[in-house]
Amino acid sequence: MTRRQRTNSPYRTIPEPSRLLLTLLHTRPVSRSEITQVDLTSTAALAVYPTTQQTSQSWVDTFSLQPSSGAARSATTTTTTTTTTTTLASLSKTSGSQAVFCPDGSGRTATIRDWTVQLGSGVEYHHSSSVLIRDAASGKTTLEIKGVSSAAPLAWSPDGRWIASGEAHRGLASPATAERMAVWDARTGTQIGRVVSHTDRVTHAAFRPDGTLVTLSRDGTLRITDPRTSRTVSRLEVDGSTNNNPRALSVSRDGRTVTSVWGTCVHIWHPGHSGGGGGGDLTSYSLGATRQTEGWPLCISPDARYLACRTEEGFDVMDLGSGVVLCEGGRGHALVTAGAFAPDSDVLMLGRVDGVVEVWSLQARKR
Repeated sequence: MTRRQRTNSPYRTIPEPSRLLLTLLHTRPVSRSEITQVDLTSTAALAVYPTTQQTSQSWVDTFSLQPSSGAARSATTTTTTTTTTTTLASLSKTSGSQAVFCPDGSGRTATIRDWTVQLGSGVEYHHSSSVLIRDAASGKTTLEIKGVSSAAPLAWSPDGRWIASGEAHRGLASPATAERMAVWDARTGTQIGRVVSHTDRVTHAAFRPDGTLVTLSRDGTLRITDPRTSRTVSRLEVDGSTNNNPRALSVSRDGRTVTSVWGTCVHIWHPGHSGGGGGGDLTSYSLGATRQTEGWPLCISPDARYLACRTEEGFDVMDLGSGVVLCEGGRGHALVTAGAFAPDSDVLMLGRVDGVVEVWSLQARKR
């Protein structure tokens, strides 16, 4: 049985966390359409965007975070933010509707590419989707994995050996077939296992160090599955009206803490070993109870310290443990549509509706 704790402020006994100073490191206009996904490492970043808002063709633009010699640099400072922007060099541009960097530092990306054919006047049929393992710098494809569902998420194992994505049913790749996940060997393309217990679309996925896969689904469950056996190791059922609206997921490096956001509810779960039951400890709280202004969750940092949210004015970063907003930025700019933290959790990348991407550093301010 999961021990549940619901509070307005999740951890009242801990000291208030240090406020953060935002520094805008890089900004780059990438497209004329909305940025739908971003990801980054310590040295490179990528952005996914459609060709236009009216088409289904999407592109993955990869660029370096290490400015070339002689790159333009500007600097400004306010009381809450610092700006030291530089021009970024493009690395590659490839087609794809999703993309994520491999966490092992190998410079690889996994990209989902949709293959379409035209059947009759004005009728499109998505007959196939593939996961392409690519070299981020050159865009060269080193492996293609066929038979995936483009509607499900992509996830690498921490050591870069495995890749997880949606499994297409009978060759069909659509949201209606996105409740299953499959895991492949990222070097050979051999399928290793599956996640088959969800009854609705899987929206988020992340590996634990032991190879089990954490998944969020619109069926209202968070599952931890051993993909080699397809057996559920542990399960959390989300209560209330938010259970069909998963928004963000993060798994701690040791795999012992799983943090998820459903609608405006944060769940910090320490799963037990209950053989498929809902064991462990759970702390839950509502963002509305801890925030003074409305925020829409974007992403959780890899160490589960921070939650970045889009706001009416721009964006902010809050401390997940206390629910306190630590910094605010991006006022006066276009709507934020995508976000991702770097592996060390102290750099945040954002994408905006006008096709601009930004990279911000987060530093603790002196008390």
